[in-house]
Amino acid sequence: MRRLLAAALLSVGIAAPLACVGTTGSGLVTFKAYASGPHDADPTKPFEFDSGRGYHVVLTKAQLHVGAVYLNLSAPISGAQPTSCVLPGVYVGEVTKGLDVDVLSPKPQPFPVIGDGTADHAVTGEVWLTGGEIDALDDPTVILDLAGTATKAGVSYPFAATFTIGQNRKRPPLDPALPGSNPICKQRIATPIPVDVTPYDGGSLYLEIDPRGWFGDVDFAVVPEAQTSPPLYQFVDSSAPDVDYASRNLFNALRVSIGVYTFTFR
Repeated sequence: MRRLLAAALLSVGIAAPLACVGTTGSGLVTFKAYASGPHDADPTKPFEFDSGRGYHVVLTKAQLHVGAVYLNLSAPISGAQPTSCVLPGVYVGEVTKGLDVDVLSPKPQPFPVIGDGTADHAVTGEVWLTGGEIDALDDPTVILDLAGTATKAGVSYPFAATFTIGQNRKRPPLDPALPGSNPICKQRIATPIPVDVTPYDGGSLYLEIDPRGWFGDVDFAVVPEAQTSPPLYQFVDSSAPDVDYASRNLFNALRVSIGVYTFTFR
């Protein structure tokens, strides 16, 4: 498994930290992998729901670029020091080629490569939101492409979002004395996602993505109006301090560990 993880990390441009991986003694397995939108979506209709802020949201487009997914044998220790971009423990499953997922479709969409791992129980997962090297200083890949309309108290907000994760998401270091203490890769990984799966040879890994979880704390009334005729409210593709909090909250919700991403193996 150490060789598997090293190859995977090198393929996305990050050196494998051997202290974080090992071998478990279980047999190696390969499996197919798929991603989809929520199982209750209807591909013939817009996806509708009510948000936590009382908006009725109708999504007409929702595409998420998933660069890779990983399953992990262990969970991070609460209160421990900040981790690197690779979770401590042993990776027991990995799919290392990306996929543009139509999040409005419940149909499983296949990743372009076979996944591999070991026959061990996984308790956490990771979704990597990157189009190339996980630690690249910049990445022009469109990670999120959204369009729809939100309505509240008789007011409609036609909206769009096109998010990337590059220099526009760079954050200051956690410690000025350690300039690398807040690496850009932290902005590209949703983790630790709770899972309860054991890969086995010939099975299939499914990742279900529920866009409802992205909008729980999004106030459309503060999204900048990009044009008035026809009206369009455009989420800002930046994490700068002066960006509206709705744009920040939508981006942060892409990387939550609960409420958006669900892994199953069958």
